[in-house]
Amino acid sequence: MQKRAHRPLSHYDTYFSPLPTEQSNPVYFSGIHVNLPYADDFPFLHYHDRYEIGICESGEGLFLSEGVFASVSKGDLIFIPPSRRHYSRSLSPENPCICRFAYLHTPTVEQLISSSALESKKEFITSSAQSIPPVIHPAENPKSAELLMRIIEACAKKTNEGNMVAALLISAFIIESCEVYKSFSASHITGNTNDAISQISEYLYLHYSDSDTSKFLAQKCHLSESQLRRRFVSAYGMPPIAYRNLLRCRIAAELLTRTDLPVSEISSRIGFHTTSDFYRSFTKIYGSSPSHYRLSHR
Repeated sequence: MQKRAHRPLSHYDTYFSPLPTEQSNPVYFSGIHVNLPYADDFPFLHYHDRYEIGICESGEGLFLSEGVFASVSKGDLIFIPPSRRHYSRSLSPENPCICRFAYLHTPTVEQLISSSALESKKEFITSSAQSIPPVIHPAENPKSAELLMRIIEACAKKTNEGNMVAALLISAFIIESCEVYKSFSASHITGNTNDAISQISEYLYLHYSDSDTSKFLAQKCHLSESQLRRRFVSAYGMPPIAYRNLLRCRIAAELLTRTDLPVSEISSRIGFHTTSDFYRSFTKIYGSSPSHYRLSHR
């Protein structure tokens, strides 16, 4: 696995990532196929001022969106509402995740909702968008996936009519999907981004495959190891290293269910030094071995 030689002790920020825009064109469609980056760590989360709609063309990747990890592979659809912090990555440098994206300007969507029969549902639609997971799997939710695909196709036309259709289809998608995913709950990465313990939690989400020690993490937030442990246990119910193992196993559960990656490869990619360490941690958290978990969840 690639490792960065030096990492400064700085907290993580969230960056606004602006997108190309024109006054007369509220929809931005990228015809370029995007290779999601592969790295063992991530310098920042980012967000847009638009709805981000994508489709995975090939490869396998991973999205983190407000504390929820979701794997993506060929044919899966991607949905990121405005202002939702996220990152995405390929799971392998040899088989990068390749996607294409369309973006819809938020005011345009809201304006079309207001001027349509959906006005009474405007507040419901805009708030419910946050309850939808970042990746939609067609085999599980074909209607939601079909609506997202139609949005991408409408955006690709690059016409005013296509823009209107895409914006209205966003509303239909959210109404359809929020019912399907009503049990979905994003476990927000941080509560107060200025709080040192929340920043360590966020750091672990972004660096789940690293082997940072408690001493390093304590230095990062200017606390002693005992102070970090006490405050982290109070906030999250476990010390930071155990929390990192929990995050790793959550990702492993997603990959075991959604991909055909060998267990040994999953173990290596999420940061365990040996497969036996992975089996031990996963079994402790999920009550079954990774192999049995895969068999029972497919």
